[in-house]
Amino acid sequence: MNTEDTRYIRPKNLQELEALLKQKYGRCRILAGGAFSPARVEADEILIDLQDAGLNQVVLENDTIRIGAAASLQQILEGLHAIAEIREPLEIEAGLNVRESLSLLNYLRTAETRSPFLTALLALTPEVELIPSGRKLALEAFLGQENTDSREIPIYVNFQYPKGFAWESIARAPKDRPIICVTVGRNKSGRLRVACGGNEAFPRIIETEARAEGLFTSVRKAYEHSADAWASEEYRQEMSQILLSRCLRKLGLIAEYQEEK
Repeated sequence: MNTEDTRYIRPKNLQELEALLKQKYGRCRILAGGAFSPARVEADEILIDLQDAGLNQVVLENDTIRIGAAASLQQILEGLHAIAEIREPLEIEAGLNVRESLSLLNYLRTAETRSPFLTALLALTPEVELIPSGRKLALEAFLGQENTDSREIPIYVNFQYPKGFAWESIARAPKDRPIICVTVGRNKSGRLRVACGGNEAFPRIIETEARAEGLFTSVRKAYEHSADAWASEEYRQEMSQILLSRCLRKLGLIAEYQEEK
């Protein structure tokens, strides 16, 4: 790293960070914990450290949960303690040492398609808030875009506190990444959002009213062409029905779907 050509800045609040990102010179590299290699810094790059910008918190504001980009996975685990079932996918995602160092921002940069926490998070209908543009994108849209602008960064992931949340998975060993996982989030209006993950494709999302027909069929279809090195398509489709049943039972909704199943 050439310190003569590289600037290191640690903004003290969100306003300083936004002003810095609006400047027109230099390429920005955001430092947020858990994924930085000095050898990769380019000349004339601006290093922006989020450590003091107030983005390392998980807060509840008017039924909306707001997770700062610099919050570690462990802080997220502790901050979402009231959503008990999110603990398991977070603990499977990474060990304690990694969870304490890896920020949400860097997790989103590196999350794999088989990530258990990503599947769980998607069931909560999360929205990514970016600065300095002020844009808000669904998490799946944010992950699916090719972001070439180093001066537009996510600062929060927001979602409504769920009425219900259930997670089920199957793995070869308790702490292995699942070969199939199903997560169901229920919002206050009763609408369900099902995230189907565990295979090499991006987690598939199904949204439906709580009493809508065809949910089991939709989840089975989500695992079409899902065969990979860990499991066959037929196995995942069959297990998806069992995991969905378990999730609905946890949410007290299984009776409404027994006839369909």
